[in-house]
Amino acid sequence: MRIKIIKILQLLTYWPFKFIFVVLFRYKVKGIDNLRKAGSSFILTSNHISYFDPVLVAYSLPFKLKYFPLYYMTDDFLYKILFFYRFIGGIPARKGQGLDVSISPFLKKLENGGIIVIFPEGGIKRKQELRPKRGISYMAAKSGKPIIPIKIDSDLDGSISVFGDKLWRIFLMKKRVTIIFGKSFKIEETIGKTPVTDNELRQASEEVLKRIKELK
Repeated sequence: MRIKIIKILQLLTYWPFKFIFVVLFRYKVKGIDNLRKAGSSFILTSNHISYFDPVLVAYSLPFKLKYFPLYYMTDDFLYKILFFYRFIGGIPARKGQGLDVSISPFLKKLENGGIIVIFPEGGIKRKQELRPKRGISYMAAKSGKPIIPIKIDSDLDGSISVFGDKLWRIFLMKKRVTIIFGKSFKIEETIGKTPVTDNELRQASEEVLKRIKELK
């Protein structure tokens, strides 16, 4: 039942959010053909610059039933205090409980043909670079699903508000947001083998983030 609710809510809010993006931002989507070549079940992985990023990623996809619902790895604290997260595709990260416990719910979604959105940095980039977590490489290795890298190229400032910038700056409609889809790849392509050890998982995750940053 919850799956149907998530799908309906994501589809119902698609065009309103799309309209908001076009009005408030200089909004563009590039490389969408790369998405079409990846099938119907995959892992979307993106850099993280604002709390608005999950919505930006979700509604940059084509309006097709096969792309919905989407599921997101969500901050544990936000998942607890924001009840509606359960009905928009949020799944808690379960930090500190180990990769098996944290990633297990996402593997089940992927096994059932779902689509996952994950931010390898595990948080919003503010003044310093964040080292990517092992989650993305572990999820891709265990599921065997392709990864589609996404770069959010924007001048939003992730350090100020829930939207990722001062509200008055957003409403001046001078902010730029470009969503860039890269070519899909398998995790073993990052380090030449399927990562298994903690060190290999970290190296693979760093390569994933590197591919994201290189998108133009």
